[in-house]
Amino acid sequence: MTRFVSLVAIATLCATSALAQRPVTLTLGGGGTFPVGDLAEGADPGWHALAGLQISTLMQPIGIRLDGMYHRFGGGDDAPDNTITTATLNFSYRLPLTNSPLSPYVIAGWGAHSLDCADDACDADLRYGWNAGLGTKFNFGFRGFLEARFHGVTGKVRYVPITFGLIL
Repeated sequence: MTRFVSLVAIATLCATSALAQRPVTLTLGGGGTFPVGDLAEGADPGWHALAGLQISTLMQPIGIRLDGMYHRFGGGDDAPDNTITTATLNFSYRLPLTNSPLSPYVIAGWGAHSLDCADDACDADLRYGWNAGLGTKFNFGFRGFLEARFHGVTGKVRYVPITFGLIL
């Protein structure tokens, strides 16, 4: 009987540990987006929303994340609001920290960016670009992340979203 109880206890611990690691997670977030360079001349700071799928494990510091983002910038003086819809494939590298609720990481990737006007005053323009940034995951009773990334898109479109999000 004690062997049975021991096996059940070990199986429960292993299952709990495996569920806690969850190699595939959903990320949801949002925050402010700040235009840089030429984009800053025609657009005011705005906001964005993010949804993504992340693949990572506690045993490996490298992860993969597929993100979809919607950015909306104010158009400035009598100009329409601008929107950018992105889909990016990113690789992340988690910096090793032990016994900390924070888990800093670097992230970089490539993706497609659809530039458009919010009121259909212009045609959508599909462009490609890269992104790179820094962030940290945290666990303070809930799992989340905070990150900032620089996006460089062909045609001198540059912007920096700062995202606060949840890891589900």
